[in-house]
Amino acid sequence: MNWSYIQYLIGRLLMVLSLLMLPSLLVAVIYQNEVKVILAFVVSMIITFIAGKVMSFRQPEKDVFFAREGFVLVSLSWFLISIFGALPFYLSGAVNSYVDALFEAVSGFTTTGASVLVDTLDVLPESLMFWRSFTLLVGGMGGMGMLIFLLYVVPNMGAKGVYVMRAELPGPSTGKLESRVSSSIYILYFIYLFLTVVFAVLLWVAGVPWFESMLLSMGKAGTGGFNIYPASIAHYNSRVVETILMIAMFTFGLNFNFFYLAYERRWREIFKDEELKWYIYIILGALAIISLALIPYYDNFFRMIHDVLFNIVSIMSTTAYTTVDILEWPIAAHTTILLLMFVGAMSGSTASGLKVIRIGIYLRSIKHEIQHLLAPNRVIPMTYNGKRIEKNVHYGIVYYLMTYLAVFVLILVVLSFDAQNFSSAFSATIATISNIGGSLDLLGPSQDYGSLSNFSKVVMSVGMIIGRLEIYPVIILLSRSTWRKV
Repeated sequence: MNWSYIQYLIGRLLMVLSLLMLPSLLVAVIYQNEVKVILAFVVSMIITFIAGKVMSFRQPEKDVFFAREGFVLVSLSWFLISIFGALPFYLSGAVNSYVDALFEAVSGFTTTGASVLVDTLDVLPESLMFWRSFTLLVGGMGGMGMLIFLLYVVPNMGAKGVYVMRAELPGPSTGKLESRVSSSIYILYFIYLFLTVVFAVLLWVAGVPWFESMLLSMGKAGTGGFNIYPASIAHYNSRVVETILMIAMFTFGLNFNFFYLAYERRWREIFKDEELKWYIYIILGALAIISLALIPYYDNFFRMIHDVLFNIVSIMSTTAYTTVDILEWPIAAHTTILLLMFVGAMSGSTASGLKVIRIGIYLRSIKHEIQHLLAPNRVIPMTYNGKRIEKNVHYGIVYYLMTYLAVFVLILVVLSFDAQNFSSAFSATIATISNIGGSLDLLGPSQDYGSLSNFSKVVMSVGMIIGRLEIYPVIILLSRSTWRKV
């Protein structure tokens, strides 16, 4: 394990993190926030920069970098970024303890959107609100953000960046991006920020104040929707605003590879993609089930379809914005939403969850096994997008689902010691490991986690990082072999 090189890269990353606090500092000055808030950002930037400078003071001669180093680098980076990213919340006095500050920072960088705060416009100054949403934007970039850093500050990384991409980008495959990392990643980065700005402008045109439109746009870009108001998006009482957000959440729930294919005008490959079809089928199926359950609750059919579709897209994209109090919906709707929280959106997106591609291939493998039982001598290849699915891919998905279940049960057991009831612990565990801020039962989808104990907040913070990195990088980080030669 090349620890000296990992330390060097993390140090450079922390220096970049200190610079990322600069826009929030400018917001504090522009909006004339209190002096203690301005000083909180200044001190946080200085501490973070010095820590990064110390860690990267000397570039190691040995730059051997393989898959294990990539996983460890990504895991340690998320933990350390969250630790230092919590400083502005804590030093400003906006939260009660450093644990609360850490929870808020982890929730942002992992694009979870869970919060210990309610009605943030009255609690947080503009600069901290901006920083909180900005962490969603940075965290949502995921592998793109990490790779751009590596390609910019360490131009000779070359193929080493692929190892980081495999550890960072959600999903079982990164598609065609790995073959042209240095060129395609910049294109995706530009598209990501461009779409963020476009949707912010659309929200502003629709009547949302400019500052709030920026916060909402950064939130949905990272699919991590921190709520600005206790009523979430229902506060605006606007179908136009809700429709814009719905389109945005669906867009950022797509595979980033689609943006690259669109850039190259390879539209046929996008529309023929099986995961995209599965994604749409799941949305339509959930729409039918929940709408059927809600018919007695609505007088306006079109309003019902709108509300249901918005919340389905919001949950599947793991953004968790809400337009209605879904706690008042019937049990059938709750059950469907809980299942969607497990699924998540597409692989290679900013969303978390199991991913549609894993669910699709797993179900297809069940069908394939049944066919094999009925005709054991017949060779029936299992395919995806016209290509044969190899055994190692199939087994990898099965092993991941088993590992996901094991981690889920572990977090569930731990949180059950602090939850009011089983359903609270269950829904909070899904919200944690799938990086969905809203919990159906614990506190309501648009409320805060401030009433939880510090123990539960720490457990959920670790769970959010595990969910964001899809388990394996954190397991590798904590494995005995990783630290054997330290």
